[in-house]
Amino acid sequence: FFFFFQAEDGIRDFCLSRGLGDVYKRQYQRRVHGEYTTTSSESCLLKGNNTFFAWPWRSTGGGTVAVLRSNNPHRLPVQIPLIRGHAGPIHDLDFNPFNDYVLATGSEDTTIKIWNIPEEYTQDLNEPAITLTGHQKKIGLIQFHPSAENVLASVSYDETLRIWDVVKQEQRSQINIKETPYGLDWSLDGKLVATASRDKVCKLIDPRANQIVHSISAHEGPKSQKFIFLGTTGYGLSCGFSKTFERELKVWDLNKLDTPVSVTSVDSAAGALLPFFDEDTGCLYLTSKGEGLIRFYELTDEKKFHLNGDYRSNVPGRAYGFLPKTSLDVSKHEIARFLKLTDNYIESIRIICPRKSDDFQEDLFPEARSEEPALTADEWFSGRDELPKRRSLRPGAHTAAGGQVRAIKASGPSQELQERIEKLTALVGDLETTVNNLQGQVGERDQVIQELRAQIQQLQTENDTLKAQGSQ
Repeated sequence: FFFFFQAEDGIRDFCLSRGLGDVYKRQYQRRVHGEYTTTSSESCLLKGNNTFFAWPWRSTGGGTVAVLRSNNPHRLPVQIPLIRGHAGPIHDLDFNPFNDYVLATGSEDTTIKIWNIPEEYTQDLNEPAITLTGHQKKIGLIQFHPSAENVLASVSYDETLRIWDVVKQEQRSQINIKETPYGLDWSLDGKLVATASRDKVCKLIDPRANQIVHSISAHEGPKSQKFIFLGTTGYGLSCGFSKTFERELKVWDLNKLDTPVSVTSVDSAAGALLPFFDEDTGCLYLTSKGEGLIRFYELTDEKKFHLNGDYRSNVPGRAYGFLPKTSLDVSKHEIARFLKLTDNYIESIRIICPRKSDDFQEDLFPEARSEEPALTADEWFSGRDELPKRRSLRPGAHTAAGGQVRAIKASGPSQELQERIEKLTALVGDLETTVNNLQGQVGERDQVIQELRAQIQQLQTENDTLKAQGSQ
């Protein structure tokens, strides 16, 4: 078992209209040899941030997750520390976008667990910081809110979408989506949540009103489909299969959802598409589990996705992850980075745009999502909406707050829960007083009964004596 950083190899050149350039491959050559989970999941199954990357790890007796540092390749021992604690396989996971050291996992055991990853991660983690319970069947997908801290969405095979206040361990919303979930995505401001499901319907949901506001019959094919929001453009994208089993993309105007704005045919392959949209550059990266191909599309002014190039490999990816923009090496003009899990290694795929100058390129690197939340959970649940905070990617312009170790922990009960606790405590006190009074009354009655029985015995004795005298 080993894990090392291989020098750039296999450089492929292609020219895209927005200046995208070379693809450099770097392999995190951790020989996993089937150690990744084989659980069927609609998730990407591989997530990362500036500090860590994680994926479900195959195990017996419950679900486990492997977490490795993304910037510290080194030889690993035969056994590595794992996150353990679920009673069933892991179906999805997500890092807190505002805290690199907090990871959420959703499992077949119907629970969602929140984990604090320590700075020195050398032993198995067995105790989660928080456990969220409420779903009746296995968890399908989970995703943190993009701008409000500690708000989490989850969809389950119990056919519900639920919204959680993580720190308070409270379920705040529940919406029946009426079918098995295939996709889950927040709008950038958090006003809406999109789901896609087996009934071939994509639903746009107001999570605070517990209401489905739009339903779209997006794709006629019976296989898996997804729906994602395209940043602040006012449009959404659905990926699925046509009636003739061709993979296709459809762009939708969120204010007019009766017909798609555009339809793009992809190919006739069988794998469900995984879309990754870069809201800063308008680029869409499209891949699929089981394939070694990543396509690059650009959203044109006509709101149609134009194919600009691709990255091809003979090695299929078992899982893919798209890293945040703040993890990029802007000094090398890296504009996107993927993680790819294969049978034998984890590969980092960096997309580079060659420039003659080594200076910071303003046109390549507009401001990106910050590691600081725009809202608290209470502010968002009260009705406020904000786009994610943004910050410059220029080196030295910002200190990443997400990279600091900040443990999450459950807070005390909410005001509503505290009031219920106080009422129940008062009721218990009243009942205890009643029981004590009844016990006292029972004791008094027992004493009266004993006295009456003594009188009866005395009368019976006198009666027997009189009978004996009469017989003489």
